[in-house]
Amino acid sequence: MTSFPELLSYATNKTRVLICTSPPSIIRLIIEVLNFYVKEFDYFLEDGSSKIEANDFVILETSDLEKATQFKANIFFISTEINSDQIDSGLKNITPGGILVYPTVLENTVEDCQHFFRLLPFADSLFQKNDNDFILNTEIGSIPLKSTEENLIQNLEGIKLLCQQFGVMEEEFYEPVMNFE
Repeated sequence: MTSFPELLSYATNKTRVLICTSPPSIIRLIIEVLNFYVKEFDYFLEDGSSKIEANDFVILETSDLEKATQFKANIFFISTEINSDQIDSGLKNITPGGILVYPTVLENTVEDCQHFFRLLPFADSLFQKNDNDFILNTEIGSIPLKSTEENLIQNLEGIKLLCQQFGVMEEEFYEPVMNFE
C-alpha cells in the first residue's frame, strides 16, 4: 500500500485500531506484546513500515489528526502526551459501539463527546525510579523493567488495556514488557 486512501479502502471491513501517539516506543511495545502471543494483525506505522497479511485487525499509528479522523477507528488508543485539542475530531469518528482507551487527564474532553463508545480510562503507571532502573508497581507485584523511557512506562496501563482487546490478559502482558528495551 502506497497511499492513505488505499489503506482506508483496505481497512474498510476490518477491525480498525488507531494508536494516537508520538513516541515510537509505544507502538513498538504494542507490536512486541502482540507478536509474543502470536496475535494476528496488520499494521501501518508513521515511519512508513507496514505488515499486510489480510488479518482482521488493522493497526494505524499516527499523530496526524486528519488521518486519525478519516480512519474511523473501532478501537482508539490515546497516549498521555496527546492533548485534548488534538483528539476532539478523532473522538467524533470512532465507530459507534467502539472502544476508547485514554489517559484520565482527558476525562473532560471525553465526557463532552456525544458519541457512544466504551470508555477505558487509564492513569499513569505506578513505578519507582532508582538511577536508570525502573520498577513497575502492579497488583501482581513489583516488576523490573529494562526500558528506561519514562513516557513509555507512564502509558503501560493504557497499553495493557489495549492489548486486552486482542485477548492478552494482565498477567500475560507483563512477561514481554519486562524484557522490552
